[in-house]
Amino acid sequence: MQKTTNVSTFSLLLILVSLNYSVVHATTPSHASKVSPRSSININTSSQFVAIDQKEPAFTVFTGIPKNIGSDEFKKIKQKVSSRETLIMLTWDKFLDSVDKYAQSVILINDYPDIRIVDGLVCLVASKQGTGAPWGLTWNGGIALTYNDYQHARRTYESYKANPASYIPLNDPGRDPVNPAGHLPFGGCN
Repeated sequence: MQKTTNVSTFSLLLILVSLNYSVVHATTPSHASKVSPRSSININTSSQFVAIDQKEPAFTVFTGIPKNIGSDEFKKIKQKVSSRETLIMLTWDKFLDSVDKYAQSVILINDYPDIRIVDGLVCLVASKQGTGAPWGLTWNGGIALTYNDYQHARRTYESYKANPASYIPLNDPGRDPVNPAGHLPFGGCN
């Protein structure tokens, strides 16, 4: 079990260090209220803390820190968090108290109104399978996990910002890499 924790910790540190972002969110869009707030259901979480990075305007990244992490590994993560301006770490309870605010600050339009994206994000960060993974909540209400997902979020964000009137969401879940329906089953969150 210790090797699994060390590998997970190493992976988490690598993910936090390797993601490359550019701008901090400063305002909440007026139409962000279209995002359904988190429900008040209790969640059995595998995460003790949640690291949040808001540096990129196209997405905010949420990474669960496992409950069973060793103290040395946890100290390394805290050092990484403290060395980056846009990276913060919250206790699980503080994350739950503020996740709606984070969702409203990043989601400019909601391409997936039928999906309770905030509940889905919380479930992914909490799930045993999802703890330690970098879950990006995208500007259009999607979920990013892979490099290609993050690149897609950046491209579509830039396109939308350049000409909002010409933005057309992908209505084909098979072609849309950030469609939450593609990622939520990973953590048993459908």
